[in-house]
Amino acid sequence: MDQPDQAEHPCSPDGKLHEPMFTKVSRVVNKNGERKVRIFNLPQRSIRFVKDLVTTLVEEQWRYALGVFVLSYVGSWTFFAGLWYVLSYAHGDLARDPATGERLADSVMPCVDGVTDFVGFLLFSMETQISTGYGAKVPTEECPESFGLLTIQLIVGLLIDASILGIVYTKMVRPPQKISATKFSRQAVICMRDGQLCFVFRICDRHWQHAIETKVTAVLLEPRRTAEGEEIEKHESYLKLENDGRLVILWPATVCHVIDSESPLYGLSAAELLKRNFEIVVTMTGGTMTTGQINQARTSYEPAEICWGHRFRNIVEYDSRKQSYVAVNERMHDLEQIDTPLCSARQLDLLRRQLSHNQNQPNDSETRHTQFPAHKNIIEEKKV
Repeated sequence: MDQPDQAEHPCSPDGKLHEPMFTKVSRVVNKNGERKVRIFNLPQRSIRFVKDLVTTLVEEQWRYALGVFVLSYVGSWTFFAGLWYVLSYAHGDLARDPATGERLADSVMPCVDGVTDFVGFLLFSMETQISTGYGAKVPTEECPESFGLLTIQLIVGLLIDASILGIVYTKMVRPPQKISATKFSRQAVICMRDGQLCFVFRICDRHWQHAIETKVTAVLLEPRRTAEGEEIEKHESYLKLENDGRLVILWPATVCHVIDSESPLYGLSAAELLKRNFEIVVTMTGGTMTTGQINQARTSYEPAEICWGHRFRNIVEYDSRKQSYVAVNERMHDLEQIDTPLCSARQLDLLRRQLSHNQNQPNDSETRHTQFPAHKNIIEEKKV
């Protein structure tokens, strides 16, 4: 079976993509799983981020989260230092004799002993919130208001510590946002399996981040015009996967979609693959064995990344010396060419029905007793 030459098709057996002669398609999902969708003119967008501050800090990058943590501590220290300064000023503790430096207030002790200016109150506020004891700067029993202010500051400090600890723990144990591209094959293939055209791609999860209840889904995104003339920019059509997309990720595994009459790829041929404008978004969902958290990994395939007439090479072997199976992950993108009809699955089924009809004719005994498989006759007819 003749295959498309290298100038027409971007695929090669080594699994590397060559620059194809295709019209560039704007992706919805990048190869590394990032979503290329931006929402503008959202009302009260900033307020929504502030209302759900915990989720915002968890999803933001570490430098922004650490910046918020530093500002929360510095802000609380400065705020309570101002309150301690006002309390001492109202009590008269800051009135001093310019000559001797002694207190001019009638009270025996100040509210905060050892503090005479705002910098001292700032240091006292920091010591109150993060230390287990006091040094030279200590609160006294002279002011009843100081007990209430001290209690409030200690509670606020504990709340800030607990919030930061929870956010840091969540950010550390959550799955990474950028999923490595090596979890999915760089290319997908269309080949024959058991006499049917199939769309196949490969998945590898080396870190077992999706080991629990692994589920894979594939969605075809393509522009579509309705009968009423409505333009749908990205119409969603789900591809039915074998075993309903459920996998046991013990080694690099292939995921197969049979292109039958219910498939949105039923009318796709090798020639039309070069012209179609679509994107297949693949999502793998599962739970990690370490934390049990559910996470996702995504990628997408454009027509330029689908190799017609190729299949993935076997990379899993049994090593008798190690008494275990060995998977060469570096070769998970390797392809090999195979004989595949260039027609669509619809045309293939039509040719098979015509051939079956001809075989059932009573006068056509030679066709009825042919020794060649059906798909080879179809290939020969396509060559003619």
